[in-house]
Amino acid sequence: MAKGAELERSNGGMSAWIKERLSLKSLDYEVPAHANTFLFSLGGLTLVSFIILIVTGIILAQFYVPHPDAANQSIRVLMTEVKVGSLVRGLHFWAAQAAMITVILHLLRVFIYGSYKRPREINWLLGVVLFFVMTGLYYTGTILKWDQEAFEALAHAEEAAKFLGIFGILFSDEFAQGVPLLTRMYSLHVSMLPILVLGLLAVHLLLVKCLKISPLPWGHANTGQKQKFSQHLVKLIGFGLVLSGILILLAVLRPPAIGPVPVEGIEATKPPWLFLSIFSIENWTGLYGLLITAAFLGLALVVVPFIDRAATNNIGQRKSIVVSGVLIFVIAVALTFNGYISQPEQHLSMAEEEGQVEAESQPEAINDSHTADNTETADDEEVQSVKLVELEVLNNALALMNEIKSAVASDDFPLAAEKAVELDKILDGINAEIAAKDQERAADLKEHVHELVELLERPQPNSGEVNDLIEHTRESVEKAKLLFQEGEAVEETQVPELKSLRQALALLGEIEDAVGKEEIPAAAEKTVKLDEILDGINAEIAAKDQERAADLKEHVHELVELLEKSNPDMTDISELVEHTRESVEKALKLFE
Repeated sequence: MAKGAELERSNGGMSAWIKERLSLKSLDYEVPAHANTFLFSLGGLTLVSFIILIVTGIILAQFYVPHPDAANQSIRVLMTEVKVGSLVRGLHFWAAQAAMITVILHLLRVFIYGSYKRPREINWLLGVVLFFVMTGLYYTGTILKWDQEAFEALAHAEEAAKFLGIFGILFSDEFAQGVPLLTRMYSLHVSMLPILVLGLLAVHLLLVKCLKISPLPWGHANTGQKQKFSQHLVKLIGFGLVLSGILILLAVLRPPAIGPVPVEGIEATKPPWLFLSIFSIENWTGLYGLLITAAFLGLALVVVPFIDRAATNNIGQRKSIVVSGVLIFVIAVALTFNGYISQPEQHLSMAEEEGQVEAESQPEAINDSHTADNTETADDEEVQSVKLVELEVLNNALALMNEIKSAVASDDFPLAAEKAVELDKILDGINAEIAAKDQERAADLKEHVHELVELLERPQPNSGEVNDLIEHTRESVEKAKLLFQEGEAVEETQVPELKSLRQALALLGEIEDAVGKEEIPAAAEKTVKLDEILDGINAEIAAKDQERAADLKEHVHELVELLEKSNPDMTDISELVEHTRESVEKALKLFE
């Protein structure tokens, strides 16, 4: 035995032993020298990004709650309370961007180089399907954060399902009654789509090995030089390590933002960069044009190998198809840029549809006078519904203002800047409605928000200036709220619990401000008042949900006790204020 071990060591040591056991010699097959270039490594970099996505995705899944009531908050908890949670989410986010960029560039390289030519047509089709499945993964991933952007993305899918008929049944309520669509999107994202990618990828890579790396598209450059695949693998690992380092750096320096919980009935955001090109088309043609464009793109990619009749992959013999493809790509880039500079638009008319549903739900009139009365009532309810949507947006804006202020107090200016950009997005969505009531207030609000974004994006913003501008912006939001208070007043008259819960949210904002200024006695006094308000409606909350009522009561009492201590821990207070706010918001949903 000893002699055998010595013999093995003498023949190459541990390295040789591992190579033999893992059959690594099988990786020493020859590949063209040009396979070691960056352009021919784009597919491998997509695979590296996908591996990072799997690892980080498994970690994220341990903390994510795939339900509309808790999804957004579960991500916030991950980012603020879980060690390296923000880093893991940031790495997942940026790996997704890298995967889509590299797969698009890989597809473009294969197209220009004619690598789909015989006998590689089937592998091209597999690559096209892989691209669309990965796009589906990217899309479902954007939905899971469940903020305004995510909600609107899902609303588009639901609307598209109506056009697609039986092919869109997966996005309909009839497919799995009682299961939230968000939960089903989560299932797609973590199971079906990754399995599809892995299966397609395995066949795709096998065909690359069997059919070999395609030649360069200029005959004189094909020198016939060969290298081993193991050398290509080493180079690819090097590229992968560089990419991983860049992704980690981006995750640390530019962590992905998350907006507030979504508001139904409005479109106030734009989609991620990947969908901005078709967003531009939707601005001009509506959802139908978006679907036609997506179908055209898919069909165009599928037929490429069959309409390119050139005998070889030489670019000189394929000028027309290469120029056509590059032109389409340039148009897509131009449309993406147009989408980037465009303002969010209302595509689905969600607010109007909401009103129509309410109008249709009215009982049929027995005579003409009753019909007229019912029509007037439905119209009034529609106007009130729209007003309440705008109020909810403005209330979310105030909540974001509190988050911005907290971030500034912690000297986390990058986070404050991200939240200010999110604030700008959601307020842009209702700017026209505010301007219709008061142009001056709308202009003031827009100006204050833009100034806040610009100030926070400076290298070293002045905290005093930032806080002053936050207060001015808050005042502008409060003034805008007054324009729509009539609808809220009607609602609160009908449901007094709503008024108490909204007062509680306002008080929590004041408590948070007092804590930020370390005015603990003032915060304690306001907390006692909060306890009194919520005690007055505890029975009503318990009648709808005993568990929520108990949680809310417990959080408020804990907050009172904590603030009455001689030297309370500021971090504990902030966390408890946030938990109490969540409990109040959950209770609010019971009566809305």
